[in-house]
Amino acid sequence: MKKKKSSDQASTPETSLSRRDAILGISMIPAFATIACGDGTGPGGGSGGAPGSGGSTGTGGVGSGGTLGSGGSLATGGQGTGGVATSSGGSVSTGGVVATGGAGSGGAGTGGSLGTGGAGNFTFAPIGEWEEVPVCMPSYSDGAGQGPFMIHEMEVSADESLYRQDIRGRYNTDAEPGVELQLHLRILDGSEDGCSTVPVKDVEVYVWNTDAQGFYSGFGTRGTNTEQNPDSMYAGVPSKDDLDTVDNDRFCRGVQLSDETGIVSFRTIFPGWYNGRDVHIHVLLLHKGSTSKGRSDYSGSEHYLTTQFYFDPELTDAVHKSAQPYLRRTEGALASVYTGAIAADEGTNSGIHAAATFEGGIVVAQLNVLLNPTQSLTYPANGK
Repeated sequence: MKKKKSSDQASTPETSLSRRDAILGISMIPAFATIACGDGTGPGGGSGGAPGSGGSTGTGGVGSGGTLGSGGSLATGGQGTGGVATSSGGSVSTGGVVATGGAGSGGAGTGGSLGTGGAGNFTFAPIGEWEEVPVCMPSYSDGAGQGPFMIHEMEVSADESLYRQDIRGRYNTDAEPGVELQLHLRILDGSEDGCSTVPVKDVEVYVWNTDAQGFYSGFGTRGTNTEQNPDSMYAGVPSKDDLDTVDNDRFCRGVQLSDETGIVSFRTIFPGWYNGRDVHIHVLLLHKGSTSKGRSDYSGSEHYLTTQFYFDPELTDAVHKSAQPYLRRTEGALASVYTGAIAADEGTNSGIHAAATFEGGIVVAQLNVLLNPTQSLTYPANGK
């Protein structure tokens, strides 16, 4: 049957670009751009909140061994000391790849409220200070590889552009939308001795993840034997060859070019689990102006790194038990599957955990991704 389009899937005409122009960076969305988009909760155009006022930046320290300082609200955190930020505020994941202290009071601004209408302006919530990744080597690839569900910007000629910041949406429009995830990735050159962490500009950064119920966009056909079933163990159906080019649903996937600071930012949905994998997000780094390889895995020329990253189980559990539709899938017959799916302990996983906070109903996540600009890294050549 013909599926219904998600009412909260992003539409950003103000930043609409031709697909080839976008990917070549003739016009580029800055990492913290204000983009007209809504969260689908109102029929009209809600206005975005005023940006938070600036102030002195806190002096959060660098955690040892890649540990994110515990505690600390991104908006109101106090001064970090030895990698520990002290403040009142939301929960903070521990043990991420990014070592940061808390943001100083008002240092990043207190942030505006989100627009609630179809065309309200949007400003990202404040983020913590970027710190050096403590391990001076390219980020690990992942044992699960690219996975079957990558779609390149240029792959489907009649497709909507994946070049966008707001990639929220969901498979079942009758379900709750889930928890918003504001994701910031910083691409760094980790090839030099001493971990100079120089930002790398103009990297095509592809991300894709499941929606709140565990569905990927773009694969399988509703009402057929290729339709996804997140509750059942994934056994290869749908496969990488079951690309949907009819409904062209593309929620929770997008691409951007890293800016001069190496940063890209996405507004997505915190992923739900599906049976057979830990909760994760895919990252694929390609050269600017890359071409589609269709249903093949990316490697070699035009390719930098393929990996996946995870969240600390405590944070994932807090998100999934805070709201529907996650909550229904943490209980009853699915409880034991859920417990395994949030553990982030698959034997060959990358070991990369995002530094993340969950406050005010929004997850804000940051991750430094180190690459070697002269190499193409896939598993197991760069496995953990």
